[in-house]
Amino acid sequence: MLEGLLSADAGALYDAMVRSGPVALDDPRAASAAMQELIDRGFVRRDYRDDPVLAPMEPVRAVDHAILGAQQRLVEQQRQIVSARQQLDMLQTVYRATYGGGSDAAVEVLSDPQRIGALSLELCLSAKEEFLTFTTRHFKRKPDANTVMALPEAVTERGVRLRNVYERAALEFEGAKGVVEASIAAGWNMRVAPELPMKMVIADQHSALLPLDPSGMAGAVFVRSPTIVAGLRMLFELVWSQAVPIGDGDSGQQRHGLTPTQAKVLDLLATGMTDGAIARHLDVSERTVRRHVQGLLDALQADNRVAAVHAATRLGWLG
Repeated sequence: MLEGLLSADAGALYDAMVRSGPVALDDPRAASAAMQELIDRGFVRRDYRDDPVLAPMEPVRAVDHAILGAQQRLVEQQRQIVSARQQLDMLQTVYRATYGGGSDAAVEVLSDPQRIGALSLELCLSAKEEFLTFTTRHFKRKPDANTVMALPEAVTERGVRLRNVYERAALEFEGAKGVVEASIAAGWNMRVAPELPMKMVIADQHSALLPLDPSGMAGAVFVRSPTIVAGLRMLFELVWSQAVPIGDGDSGQQRHGLTPTQAKVLDLLATGMTDGAIARHLDVSERTVRRHVQGLLDALQADNRVAAVHAATRLGWLG
């Protein structure tokens, strides 16, 4: 009751008091957090006439008072938003003077590694709908589960969709399974492709960050041009459509008589992963992987893995 004005417990208590009458001071409910909330919000008053009690305020007065309070808070929040926007240009100018990168150019070259690293998170924070990334095999240091980017709660509450495509070689190291699991826990939807042209970060339709060299050590290009960002998004969607789902459940569904494990092996096989890498991701032995691969070759009447992937694609067996 009164959702948005009171907590569930306080709403239930007020409803009970309206229906059943005042609460005596020695009643356990009188000392509850819900009762204190009702008193603070003006839904309950202390009545010391006769026997002291806590009595409910008339609903029309209590609710109207609460609505006015909520409206006042909204007005104050709006005032704060307007004030923050008024300060934005000044703060942006100061930030760029301090950290570099001082223009609104459509394409900007960055050379400071700290600025480049911070910008990835800034773009994530600015995303309202989607945050898209390519991850290649070029690491400054081997990834682990602790390096997975987790969005702040303020971003997740906006419902921002996270999608990442891994290059196959980026997942062929010991511990890659832990990175995948941590990414899923952080809300990422992931796929793997045989190769990627570069690392990439895209926030909605407004910004993208690209490296100047494969490793990302030589600097980066910060793109604000809507036309270029749209082109990069088209590249991402093309790669995404051809990449293999990993760890999100899509690749393990029953299809064409394959078991869930066989389906996963087939999907990973299509990326060119080695038996060892597939075994690590599925948490099985390489011997088990080889057995599943042979079973797939037999089912697809293929002489080798390339022919098997080609046949599976033609038959629509790939997820």
